[in-house]
Amino acid sequence: MSDQKTRSLLEQALDQGQGVLRLMPTWVPRSFCVPGRRLRLDTRDLYAFGADRGGIDERWFSSTVRADNGPKTLPDEGLS
Repeated sequence: MSDQKTRSLLEQALDQGQGVLRLMPTWVPRSFCVPGRRLRLDTRDLYAFGADRGGIDERWFSSTVRADNGPKTLPDEGLS
């Protein structure tokens, strides 16, 4: 994506949010954790990335940091 296109999209998002850039939360699986019920996810979503990736037990808000969950981590995993 060109810098001009990126800038245009950001300006549009800021206009829609009346000056606030609204980012969607992201769900992060951890292979070393067992998902609990505190996130109130539907049971069908607890292992949305697959059982081998681990259960979803973290929700990140406005994240600009990539998750580091081993070799199967997706390139945009953890980003809002």
